Amino acid sequence: MEQSPCVSVIVPVYKVAAYLPRCVDSILAQTWRNLEIILVDDGSPDECGSICDVYAEKDPRIRVIHKENGGLSSARNAGLDIASGEYIGFVDSDDWIEPEMYARMLALMEKYDAKMVCAGRYDVDGRTGERSVGLCPEREECVSGETMAGRIFLWDHCDSSAWDKLYRRELFQQTRYPVGQVCEDMPVTYRLALSAERIALCDRPFYNYFHRPGSITTTRGISDKTFHESRNTETIYPYIRDNHPSLERQARFLRVRTLSRLMLLLSQAEAADREKYTGEYKKARRELAKHGRFLLTCKWFSARERVTDLLLILGLYRLLRPVFHKA
Repeated sequence: MEQSPCVSVIVPVYKVAAYLPRCVDSILAQTWRNLEIILVDDGSPDECGSICDVYAEKDPRIRVIHKENGGLSSARNAGLDIASGEYIGFVDSDDWIEPEMYARMLALMEKYDAKMVCAGRYDVDGRTGERSVGLCPEREECVSGETMAGRIFLWDHCDSSAWDKLYRRELFQQTRYPVGQVCEDMPVTYRLALSAERIALCDRPFYNYFHRPGSITTTRGISDKTFHESRNTETIYPYIRDNHPSLERQARFLRVRTLSRLMLLLSQAEAADREKYTGEYKKARRELAKHGRFLLTCKWFSARERVTDLLLILGLYRLLRPVFHKA
């Protein structure tokens, strides 16, 4: 395949000066050379902005946007607004990618006449540097949009992450990421999959997901953003139930998992946070109780998850947690 289609790679940048060169260098090292690299300086208070400008001076494929801080979704959207490539990829600025990532994904895009490709990832421990294979499709294949969405809901060798995938730009024609949210890709990726209709799966890990201490996904503590994941599934589940009934159970599983996760976080929070968010906890408990029968009969829950969730529904988890975990 000739290197004719251009891939626009969008990199949101914020307070990652120590990691940004590794990220950009990995994109510049791609064997697929026809790239448009969009570095979005999201009002970073460190030297990230100047690092972006230095790279732009060295390589004409790099474009830089300097904007006020608006968060990850805002930065991705800014990149989407100016992207000119036929294909869209995302790389978070503390991560990096393997040299053949986009060449291989484009080959699969052409082979299967797909509009979206999902590859695998490595999980990299930010403290030790240890790298292990994370979520990764089991085999190379082409699946329908509904099959892909169902696998995303189940975390079945893939999830909603934006960055281990490649998309035809047309999928974003009417779609942008919700500003001000964490878990911002959760309400977007499954819809892109449904729109794509045909998705190619790559059974090799190409993306290095760096679990950086202090990043959005590793920061502890309870805040209003803690509830974004559950609020996303509060709308995803009824939408799927009403519009894609064949995926109802998978979407319901996702809903229960996010409710359970929220209640576990609140149960183990500091006393002040538990008191502050007691209304949210009670609401989640009522919602989880509505899915009790599903929880007991659905094959996708382990015995441990069933017991945990039943204790949460009964209000006994915090009291019995030491005994439960010892057992």
